[in-house]
Amino acid sequence: MQGGRFGRLIIEDPKLVEDLAHHDFSSVSGFTYPDPVYLDDDLCPEAGTWLDIVWIREPTTPRELPGLHVHEFPEVVLLVGSNAHDVTDLGGQVSWGMGEGEDAETFILTRTCAIYVPAGLWHGPLVFERVERPILNVAIGLQTGGYA
Repeated sequence: MQGGRFGRLIIEDPKLVEDLAHHDFSSVSGFTYPDPVYLDDDLCPEAGTWLDIVWIREPTTPRELPGLHVHEFPEVVLLVGSNAHDVTDLGGQVSWGMGEGEDAETFILTRTCAIYVPAGLWHGPLVFERVERPILNVAIGLQTGGYA
């Protein structure tokens, strides 16, 4: 932690999480693990939000990261390519689902994007179909406090 009056607001040492809701981590590969959480109530209580950053290096095991699920808070998911010469290039192909049953839709993503998931909306699975270059996956649970 940084010193000074505002040093508590700079988190350099993430909380490493091995057990996540909606994830089967009995066998893992292709991504940053344990999962680095850079913001939650444990790290900065006044934030009231969690932030999770994962690098995807290859198609993942488990394939669905995570599967279909829902939660009671809004979430923002960022999928960011690592091509510094073309920030819109995701560097792979990702399948993303929203909705359930007859209302379910699947999106094929090949460009850097931000996804807003309202509270109560079923979403997933997230599948990294093809990974040509590392893809940064950032998830932000809004108005959540602790990471779950």
